[in-house]
Amino acid sequence: MQFKQVDNPRGKELIIDGKPVMFAPLSLGAIEKLLPALQSFEPSNVGLVIDVAHKSLKRNYPDISRDDVADLIYMDQLEEVIGAVMSVSGLQNKEVKEDQQGE
Repeated sequence: MQFKQVDNPRGKELIIDGKPVMFAPLSLGAIEKLLPALQSFEPSNVGLVIDVAHKSLKRNYPDISRDDVADLIYMDQLEEVIGAVMSVSGLQNKEVKEDQQGE
């Protein structure tokens, strides 16, 4: 799948299905809607990962649909995708950041 990217994409790039994909920070509106679910995130919550990834990718790829995102991401990428979006959005747990800096 190829989607038209905005002129100045921002965020964190991940390789998905062999192609670079730029995950953008979530907007405040998206965070407001998704935060209750994100606070109790479980990796098995596939729908939440799709919603978060869609909100993120839509900022850099305006034409991407939720169904496109659902078809794009594989099960073994769920935690990597949610981690990238959380990190680039400034929502990553402080303890996780400190652990990563110590490595």
